[in-house]
Amino acid sequence: MKELVVWLIHFPTGTVAILAAIAALYYPKGSSKHKKAGQVFTIAMLIMLISGGIAGALKGSSDDVFLAALVFYTVFTAWLTVRHRQPVIGILEYLALAYIVIFGLAALSIDPEWDKVREPGVYTFDAIMALIFAVGDIRNILLKGMNQAHRLARHIWRISFSLVWAALSFVDKIIKMLDSTIDQMPYVIVIPVILVLCIMFYWLFRVYKGRAILLSLQPLIGHSKKAKQ
Repeated sequence: MKELVVWLIHFPTGTVAILAAIAALYYPKGSSKHKKAGQVFTIAMLIMLISGGIAGALKGSSDDVFLAALVFYTVFTAWLTVRHRQPVIGILEYLALAYIVIFGLAALSIDPEWDKVREPGVYTFDAIMALIFAVGDIRNILLKGMNQAHRLARHIWRISFSLVWAALSFVDKIIKMLDSTIDQMPYVIVIPVILVLCIMFYWLFRVYKGRAILLSLQPLIGHSKKAKQ
């Protein structure tokens, strides 16, 4: 049953998510094609993560279930951040905060000696990431929405976090199809992770560089408006 879920749902939707992510990177940011590719990525990722969580539960791996739950949150909140042109704080933002807080508490409560736990350190990572994400959500709610630069940065890094795990899941299946192991083909894991991180830092630099330029021009813009008046 687990293999059916993995190969009929998890792997195909993960492949679609990867292709949609590539398309989203190719099309101009903010264009209709970029948005459509983003929507396909979001839907495909959410289906992939739900199926991955189910597959993890079927094989008795709580590690996989927790990972799927964490990445599900980052995909959802990345979409939530840019679903409106202007910052909006509604019930979904509060539900997302409650979700990640409960997730973090659940990760902390896991007994490392439990037979379904393969890597105890995973839950420490989960709890730390949950804390970071929760702080970001609380800040977003208290500010009643972030400015455009911060919203884009939030979207970029949460999407990138999700994309790293999508890429790892994809290459893991490729390695298995080649009847090999990660130890034999470590570069297959390292290359996509480095690529995603480079893209993330590039766009974060673009976002904040653009914001810095805009802020530096504001005094000149204000002076120009006063002169016209």
